[in-house]
Amino acid sequence: MPFRNRLLAVGLAALLAGCVNLQAISTYSESAAGVVGSTDAAKRWRDSDQRLREQRLDGDVCPIGYTGRLPQAQFDAAYEDAAKLHQAMSAYFIALSELASDKLPDVAKTAATSLEGIKGAGVKVSAEEEAAVKGIFALLHRGLDAYRHKKLRELMTSSHGDVARVLGLMQKLADVYAEGVRGERIQAVNFVKCEIGQSDLADKYLGRRELARVQKDYDTDLKAIATYKAALQKLADDHDKIRDALAMDRDAMARTLKAIAATAKALDKAHDAVSKL
Repeated sequence: MPFRNRLLAVGLAALLAGCVNLQAISTYSESAAGVVGSTDAAKRWRDSDQRLREQRLDGDVCPIGYTGRLPQAQFDAAYEDAAKLHQAMSAYFIALSELASDKLPDVAKTAATSLEGIKGAGVKVSAEEEAAVKGIFALLHRGLDAYRHKKLRELMTSSHGDVARVLGLMQKLADVYAEGVRGERIQAVNFVKCEIGQSDLADKYLGRRELARVQKDYDTDLKAIATYKAALQKLADDHDKIRDALAMDRDAMARTLKAIAATAKALDKAHDAVSKL
């Protein structure tokens, strides 16, 4: 075999040996896109004053609402910026998911199991020729896997610093959202206590039940935001792990990606929790 052909054969063998299923990255990235794309916590923060005032019903005696709060227009403008941030990060993880998915061109998905149609038309096809056709289709499929692997690694390597910093910023925003909810909670609890003080004895029992409900609702909201923030930190950590895994040998990479993909459900739960704010 000529030296050049031997090099080509060695290169193809290395290519095929290094291929690994990237679907785990695609699955994980889909869940990641859902979490980072969610604007529910930002909306909850933006609409805090409105949510607070909606708790006051006709006939209530006590006042409710913030004093000294920034104009609503500033919260609206901040939300617009945050929404763009969420949209951009979601688009990034969707791009990772698409690049890592098993969606291949139609020709690559075709399994050339036989050439019966050609042979049926009277063309003589040897066993070696038929095996060669199958080999080409297999090579095309695995070659595209290797291409996606390379492009994923390039994309994640070039972006990991920015991704980490933006996810860090989103965690800072989550702290701001939580602080807003805690401030709203103080106002809401004080309002219910004030109303209980204005009630007759028969209504005080119902008032205490309402106070417990309000406190529980705010606890649930704060827990959802905390879960969301933890998911953002996990995304930052996992982004580095996936990037590192793409440089590993096939077996180590497969083990790492399998472990990371198994945690996608935790991201889905965080998304679900924050969507109920």
